[in-house]
Amino acid sequence: MDGYACALEFDTTTTDFVRGVEIGRLWEILKNSSEAVEEVVHASNAEMVLRVAEATGRLARSEELDDTWLLVSFAAA
Repeated sequence: MDGYACALEFDTTTTDFVRGVEIGRLWEILKNSSEAVEEVVHASNAEMVLRVAEATGRLARSEELDDTWLLVSFAAA
C-alpha cells in the first residue's frame, strides 16, 4: 500500500526482526494508553496482533487494506 513504509530503514532485511519491531511498537502504544487505538500493521503479524489484544485485555478487530496491510482497531482499556 502506498504511503506505508518504514520511517527508519533497518540495517537488516530479516522479516522476523521487522515484524518484532512492529509488534513491540504496538505493545508499547497499548500498554501506555487506555484510549482506543487504531494502527496499520503488516498482515504477517495478524497472529501476534491477536496475542497482544488478549494480553492487554482489549477487544480488537481488523480490516484488510490489501494483500499486505491490515487496519487494526483496539477498544479502549
